[in-house]
Amino acid sequence: MKYAIVGTGGRHQMFRRAVTETYAAESELVGLCDVNEARLALSANSVPNPKGNGVATYRAEEFGRMIAEQGPDKIIVTTPDYLHHEYIIAAMRAGCDVMTEKPMTTDLGKLRALLDAQRETGRAVTVTFNYRYTPARTQLKDYLLSGAIGEITAVDFRWHLDRVHGADYFRRWHRYKEKSGGLLVHKSTHHFDLMNWWVESTPVTVAAN
Repeated sequence: MKYAIVGTGGRHQMFRRAVTETYAAESELVGLCDVNEARLALSANSVPNPKGNGVATYRAEEFGRMIAEQGPDKIIVTTPDYLHHEYIIAAMRAGCDVMTEKPMTTDLGKLRALLDAQRETGRAVTVTFNYRYTPARTQLKDYLLSGAIGEITAVDFRWHLDRVHGADYFRRWHRYKEKSGGLLVHKSTHHFDLMNWWVESTPVTVAAN
């Protein structure tokens, strides 16, 4: 399968390594796209044993050209959150499936546009939650589902955000609600996902005040 990545900040590295190292036998990275040409070059040069002339790089405004020239099967979106919908919709309409970093998008209007485009194109969108695969969280799921504590009838979920990791959100673009949707969108999506994944629950209704 051929992949292309849009957004070459720190988070994209886990996806690039998965495609070019962990699953290199069945995967190929054919393109990288970003607003920052230095980051593009750094990422492309970090690919081990690149095929041909190496991984093609494109500026952000050349996203459509990248798809047309490289023909990826799947686009991986690791841009800042508020831009996710633009690239997901463009990729689906260009005939690609999409894998995106959480959150899928930041507000209801963008979500509706995404869902409309998905219905129109029939393409698949996968939202990734990397927290699931940290050992402690995976072990907790196994423990809960083993029945060791009996039937789960209620969950009280609290998360301590310390000054080291927590403060980091206010040093970058995340601190602007219009770019991240706020911490309840950018950070708490992890927590809702973890809780439902741990107990194998699918919400039917949601209430808030």
